[in-house]
Amino acid sequence: RGARGAARAAPEAPVPAPGGSAAALGAQGVDEDALIEAMGFPIAPEALIEKTKAFLAANNGVDDPSMFAEGFQFTGPVVGPLDRDTFMKAFTGFRIEEAFPDADPRLHDFRVDPFEPGRVWYTSRFVGTNLGKFAGKIAPTGVKVEAPPQSCSVVFDEEGKVLRFTIGYVMDRQVGNTAGLGGAFGLLYAIGAPLPFPEAQPWKKSRRFRLFEFLSRPQISALFRRRAQ
Repeated sequence: RGARGAARAAPEAPVPAPGGSAAALGAQGVDEDALIEAMGFPIAPEALIEKTKAFLAANNGVDDPSMFAEGFQFTGPVVGPLDRDTFMKAFTGFRIEEAFPDADPRLHDFRVDPFEPGRVWYTSRFVGTNLGKFAGKIAPTGVKVEAPPQSCSVVFDEEGKVLRFTIGYVMDRQVGNTAGLGGAFGLLYAIGAPLPFPEAQPWKKSRRFRLFEFLSRPQISALFRRRAQ
């Protein structure tokens, strides 16, 4: 038995499919590099990512307004679109660095969109302790905020100026302690000072949706089918 086991060939390491991960996915995958090259955008992907990081490092462009393009717009899941001046005023008004002196947005996964020219996506996963006043008004609570992962993006024009900035699109509302809310709404909710309108509150099922779920249960559906017969 031992001799036969020793004679067996060692298992071979898996061989990557030709064409990388896109080929491994078959018809579901795309060749991202080929798509990006075919768009012919004048700024290389690596340079776009560096420009995105520079924009974020400049306090989302607030410290260097020359980064913004004419017609710039900021949008979130429910906020916006805001023009440059409105965005800058709103963003600086939160005074995030004062409210969360140990704030760490934990930005990662920077990548160029293979379908939309000039767009760079990245993910944030904010953590920070509320040790200062929020917006200069709301007293500190000492709460450590852990936000859910959020999808964000920066869109550049061909001159390398920022056309659009999007943040706060929650990827998994079960993560963190903001009740699934992203952006400033999530920070405010976590420290116990939510804004008083539905868009700034945790998502709740509507009565119609709860009724739909109830009627979709197998036993309820079967009951209606039997009655229909």
